[in-house]
Amino acid sequence: MSNTPSESRIELVQLANGDIVLRNSDNPDDPLVIITISDQVDDLMPMDKIDIAQSMIEAGIERYRDIQVERVEESQTVNSGMLH
Repeated sequence: MSNTPSESRIELVQLANGDIVLRNSDNPDDPLVIITISDQVDDLMPMDKIDIAQSMIEAGIERYRDIQVERVEESQTVNSGMLH
């Protein structure tokens, strides 16, 4: 038996209904994110749905990181007693 924690992998997949899901590979029935692209938008986009969804996920992760950095900076400013 290994003492290392199990490694969870996430995957971005397109389902049979056309939805794109971000999910843990070991728990495919419980998606973390579901992206539904309408047929109207899909017809306008020359890119693959997976490419669009991947860009959306990456943008969301970057924004989440930015928000966390802002919160840390705000917390440091409040704790230092500085006013802006």
